[in-house]
Parts: sequence; C-alpha cells; structure tokens
Amino acid sequence: MLTFIRRVLYFFVPFTAVFWLVHEQFETVISRSTLNGLSGFYSADGIIFGLIVAFVIQREWEMWVNLSESVRAEIDAIREMWKWSAYAEGTLCAEAHLHLKNYLTLIVAEWDAGHVNKRSAEVDAELDGLRGILAGMSLSAGVLSLQLQSAFTNLTQARDLRLNYSNEHMPKILKRIVIFADILLIILSLFLGVNNIYIDYIFTAAISLLAFTLILVVDDLDNPFRPGAWHLTTDGYVSLLKELTSPAHD
Repeated sequence: MLTFIRRVLYFFVPFTAVFWLVHEQFETVISRSTLNGLSGFYSADGIIFGLIVAFVIQREWEMWVNLSESVRAEIDAIREMWKWSAYAEGTLCAEAHLHLKNYLTLIVAEWDAGHVNKRSAEVDAELDGLRGILAGMSLSAGVLSLQLQSAFTNLTQARDLRLNYSNEHMPKILKRIVIFADILLIILSLFLGVNNIYIDYIFTAAISLLAFTLILVVDDLDNPFRPGAWHLTTDGYVSLLKELTSPAHD
C-alpha cells in the first residue's frame, strides 16, 4: 500500500505543476475548447480507453489468479507428499523429507533472487531424487507408492504451471497502446475546463488519477512478483518450510 501511495504522489506533484502551467499559459485555448465541442471528442477517447483497459485488466487478472492458484497447488502437493512419505520405511522417509526440504529452500532462495520464472537445475535435481525414491518404492510399497506418485505428479504439474504463468506477459505493443491512451486522456483533460479554477482542478485531477491508477493496476498484474499494490510472495513456502522443520515433524 505504501508503494502505491508513493507512486500516486510521484504522479500528483508533477501533474499539479503542469495543470497550473497550462492554465496560466493557455487559458484562452481552454475556454475555446469547451465552446468548440472538444469535450465530445474527449468523451469518445475516454470510452475507447476504458474499453481497452477493461479488456486488458480482465485478461491480466485471469493470469494472476491462475498463477496464484498454481502456487497454492504446489504448496499443497509438497505437504501431501511429506505426509504420505512419513509412512514409508525409515531411510526412504528421511530421504524424501530431505528432498522436500531442499526443494522448498531452493524455491524461496530463487524467488528472493528474482529467478522465480526460470527452471532451475538444482530444483530439478531434487525432483529427480524424489523420482528415484518413488521408483524404488513402486515394487514393494503398494498403495503408499500410488499415493506418493499421485502427489508427486500434482507437484510437478503445479510447478510447470507456475513457471508457465510466470512467463506470461502482456504483449509490448498492447502495453504501449494502453500507456499512450492513458497519456492522451490525461493531457486532453488539461484543456477542458469549468469556470471555477479550483473545481476544475479537482475534476481534472480526479480523471487523471483514475486513468493513472488503472495503468498501475495493469502494470502490477503484469508483474506479479514485483512489489506493488499486490503481488505474490514466498510466505506460503516459508510457512510450510517452518512447519515441516519444526520438532513436531522430525
């Protein structure tokens, strides 16, 4: 929230300066623009901008939800594997738990290092270790092996989905169009005025702030791991790692 407020303030300060400069230098143009019907063209621009942004936000929100669900599914699969592997023979149980702890530790470390959207050889090695354990159990463990294989499949699928969704971004041309439309909407709002300068500032600032906020929302949704108004964190992984490494699970 503090990041969002700071970004809004960074917008408001220069906007206020530009607003007063425009009204000082182009007051005659502002008065004529209202009489000549520019407000109608401005309304059309606002409608087009709203439609574009609505489409973009809907698409980006779907991607964000899919990504967050894949993260939750990955965490749930790790917990499920941990619980089922506890019923395995002592050595196999210890090996499986070690691989799962290492997996969580690596995910948190790579996430914090900004490599959350890249496939890691170290993480793949831990998964290969788990595959080896499952292959050894399949001949003797029966139902337990089937449960572990199911949980392992869910884990690898959730990881693949997380990586895939992490690399999905808005096309650059579409992002540029949205930003251009936003800038156009803000600039044109400066040339549409009412008689009272203070009321004019309030309404113009409100319109510009709305347009700017929509761009912030789109940008945050397109960068789900970067700190912003909302973003995905490692809290779920860290919490599970603490839970599994507590004395109660040893």
